[in-house]
Amino acid sequence: MSLGLDGQNQMGLDDRLSLLVRAIKVFGPRSYTALAKVTGLSVQDVRYKVRHQLLGKGLRVQIHVDHGRLGLARYRLRVRFADSFEDVSVKFLEQLASSCYLEYYGRLLPKGDYLVWLGLPPNLENCYRVFLDRLVEMGIFKRYDMSRVSWIRYLSMREDCYDFRGGVWRFSWDSLPSRGVEDVSVEEDVVSKPKLDVTDLYITAWLQVDASMSIPEVAGRLGIRYRKTLYHFKEHVLKRGVLKRYILRWQGGLEGDHSLAYLLVYVKGLTEGRLEDVKSTFLRNPFTCFDTYEADRGLYTAYITVPVSQLQPCLSYIWRSLPGVRSGISHEFIDPKCSRAFTIPVEPYREGEGWVFNVRELLEWLRASRRLGKIGGLQPAR
Repeated sequence: MSLGLDGQNQMGLDDRLSLLVRAIKVFGPRSYTALAKVTGLSVQDVRYKVRHQLLGKGLRVQIHVDHGRLGLARYRLRVRFADSFEDVSVKFLEQLASSCYLEYYGRLLPKGDYLVWLGLPPNLENCYRVFLDRLVEMGIFKRYDMSRVSWIRYLSMREDCYDFRGGVWRFSWDSLPSRGVEDVSVEEDVVSKPKLDVTDLYITAWLQVDASMSIPEVAGRLGIRYRKTLYHFKEHVLKRGVLKRYILRWQGGLEGDHSLAYLLVYVKGLTEGRLEDVKSTFLRNPFTCFDTYEADRGLYTAYITVPVSQLQPCLSYIWRSLPGVRSGISHEFIDPKCSRAFTIPVEPYREGEGWVFNVRELLEWLRASRRLGKIGGLQPAR
């Protein structure tokens, strides 16, 4: 990435913050010395701007974890609960999160199905499908649909389209340039044999919770020595490529997250040529958070967080930009009151065994819970 410093003394607030944002995407929010060197600011100024003018104004830094390095593949699961379980659907998903490889759930509107993201070892896929079939037989799910994702692409906030001084977006939908390479982080469906232990997983999980957390803070959370934590972080997590890139998220700015709409856009039946056009369109969209593709179905999905005031222009932009695939485009909304993200799975990993999934134990727990007339007994991931 090229971050020019020419004319830095004449930079205004927006220019300095924009430069700082671009640097954070490369160095992360904790490397104050590196950020100061790149931006020409003092370490004290960098610390203040990161904490108060960026993170304190609705921006959040996240890390993209390469699941393949952990021996995990990405799966999309769509679930319809039985009518009798609708009232406890959220509680059910929360309680399954720690042992069942859930990383996200969100209720889709207006149909009421749930979108669930899984980070699952491919060798456990058949066992997992058996578990889901049993949930249907037990009358908990009406139906489900599960598919392995071919790739996932995370996109950082577009600082070139944002007015930091006013806390508002300023750009034209008719002239959106492409993004810089520092904005994009792609994870292909390549799963390797994991070289890790539980400590590595916990370090990674805590950095997912808060990417600005220092290693001494992580050590304190884990209750282990700082030097041991630092060794695992440097030699295992970093050197083995578990952390791919820092991703900067915009979460409502000065108006807060209540002003946002959470949108899923699907494009079905794509050929390779059409897929590139679709990817390019959503790459330019300032509000695309990440997108995925399922090659076996020719299904592309974009996950968009958009201000309510920009929702109609956003949909119009998609319609205008993709005339050749309009018949295959559809969209749904995510209910933010019935959605939650979790860290990577940690509890299903056993030293000496690797990733485990015991269908019999889970089904016994479910049957016991039903006999008691309740759903309970497991803990959410975070």
